Amino acid sequence: MVSTALYTGLSGLKVHQTYIDVIGNNLANVSTPGFRGSRVTFSDLLSFNVRSGSGPNGNFGGLNPLQIGHGAILGTVDTDLSQGTFQDTGRSLDVAMQGRGFFTLSNGTQTFYTRVGSFGIDADRTLVDSRSGLRVLNSTGGNITIPVSDTLPAAATSRIDFQGNLPARVGGPLEEILQSSVALNAGTAATKLATGNAGTGTQFDLTSFAGKSVMVSVNGGAQQEVSFPAGTFGGGPVNASDIADAFDAADISGLDVTFDNSTGTVSFSTVRLGANARLKFNDGTGASGLLGAMDLNATQVAGTETAAVGTTNLANLTARTAAYQDGDGITISGTNPDGTSFSDVFTYGASGDGTTIDALLSFINSTIDGNQAQAELTAEGNIRLVAADKQEADMSLFVGDTVGSTRGNNWPNFEVAQNGTGPDTAVTSIDVIDTQGRTHPVTLTFTRSADDPGIWDLEASIDPTEGSISQASIGQIRFNDDGSFNVIGGGTNALVFDWNGISGAQTCSVNLGTSGQFDGVAMLGNSTTVAATNQDGYPPGTLLDPGFDSQGRLIGYYSNGQTQVLDTLRVSMFSNEGGLLKAGDTMWVESPNSGDAIATTASAAGAGTVRAGQLENSNVDIAREFVNLIEAQRGFQANSRVITTTDQILAELMNIVR
Repeated sequence: MVSTALYTGLSGLKVHQTYIDVIGNNLANVSTPGFRGSRVTFSDLLSFNVRSGSGPNGNFGGLNPLQIGHGAILGTVDTDLSQGTFQDTGRSLDVAMQGRGFFTLSNGTQTFYTRVGSFGIDADRTLVDSRSGLRVLNSTGGNITIPVSDTLPAAATSRIDFQGNLPARVGGPLEEILQSSVALNAGTAATKLATGNAGTGTQFDLTSFAGKSVMVSVNGGAQQEVSFPAGTFGGGPVNASDIADAFDAADISGLDVTFDNSTGTVSFSTVRLGANARLKFNDGTGASGLLGAMDLNATQVAGTETAAVGTTNLANLTARTAAYQDGDGITISGTNPDGTSFSDVFTYGASGDGTTIDALLSFINSTIDGNQAQAELTAEGNIRLVAADKQEADMSLFVGDTVGSTRGNNWPNFEVAQNGTGPDTAVTSIDVIDTQGRTHPVTLTFTRSADDPGIWDLEASIDPTEGSISQASIGQIRFNDDGSFNVIGGGTNALVFDWNGISGAQTCSVNLGTSGQFDGVAMLGNSTTVAATNQDGYPPGTLLDPGFDSQGRLIGYYSNGQTQVLDTLRVSMFSNEGGLLKAGDTMWVESPNSGDAIATTASAAGAGTVRAGQLENSNVDIAREFVNLIEAQRGFQANSRVITTTDQILAELMNIVR
């Protein structure tokens, strides 16, 4: 039995040595991309039966078997199939598998499988494994060829997509309107009347006030003095004309004085008209009662004003500097809506062109082109010029007194109160690609129908040097009540271009969205955002860089912004991945227990996805391997002690015969 312990300890040494070998291999490949670690399991050897067990019998109980084991043997070395972490490499041809599956490689006679997608391109433009030179297989089992000098031919535009908003609020068409910057008002002067004894020839007795004065304020200005000289007023009663002469001698600015000796009255009126015209008298120093002697008082009076009407006399406008008199001239000039000029002079007076605003308007209308515009007076008193047509206009108007005139009005300027516009429009543009890959800028203009504000027309235009458009318009683009696109009711939804240098016509359909939806063009609110957002053509391009997507497709990226699927990686799966045989270089081959390879592609039939620009790291857990290493070391050490102890026992046995 002593010799059995020696062999038992020996078996323990062997299996723990193998355990250490596996751990060492795992740790050696801790940085190997795609490496899958291994796990060791042990089994015990067949035990020696010293005594068979027996069941209970009569008064005797049962006995368990008595067995002595013969040691341990290696049970399995299993492959750890867990997923490794991923490392970014930045290479477009590096790929990793997330989930089940292997990339498939071939040397022409044998097929290999790997989790390491470190691929490159050889001199034959074939995709190969960079480590071994084995060729990478595609989904059909063939080689993957990359056309590095490939040219992607141009594709002509066949569809133009639109998105955005056309305004629901109608902004045009509108006629242009010029209007005076301020309204015209008709006004009256601030007036006072001095009254004496009518018919006596000596209407006013101011003898006691000879040498005295009155103070006059006009339009709120500073008071001005009017003296009554003793030589005129000290000799007895005077006439109305004498009082008027005294005021004239004082030269009161802004005041008109008239008299009537037959009635014995003197009338005082401001030159200014309207609410801002004010007149106030006061007795001068030491002249208390002088105003009363002329039947006047110190109460301030003001003029009145109302909005001018057609019958208002031009001399009665509050903007006057001095009342017009017969023969005074008013200059009328400007431009018609089409830009042609006009000019003439209105002569004030009954024997001239008239005296009222209506007469002035008639004169303006006879001076301008009456087919293009008409002058009128608003209820607020503004003179305005209204264009006849609803479109953009180059219209102006000037009204002013003739040069050198000292009488007249401070006529207001005329400003644009409403810009003339045509129908509402929205303009966008896009480049259309022809069959030769040339780009042609196309301007696309939406115009609202003048008859129905819910209908728009689309018109395309190009530079004549590019060619012509045989079908340039799309009519009756209609919208629903909720603003969503409805239908193109004009009979065609396509534009037809005839490019110079190309014999055939090119037809481009127009995509305005889905009827009843808001996925294209809508008509809402006031904003205009409609735009031609996309067209399906593209110019020729050369291959810039190939790369993989998550489905394992090799995508070619071209200089014209296009992409194209060049090929697809084959992904192989097995019923028992643990049954594969390692063939070196982190590759596997089939074995009888792995099952035949199941050919598929990424994301199909249970296969995982492809991660581009990454490699899968080793799935070895260093911490766990170090713990296993300690366990293996102690196991080896313990079995060594079994052999040492057995040797000592044998030595003692040999010493018994001494």
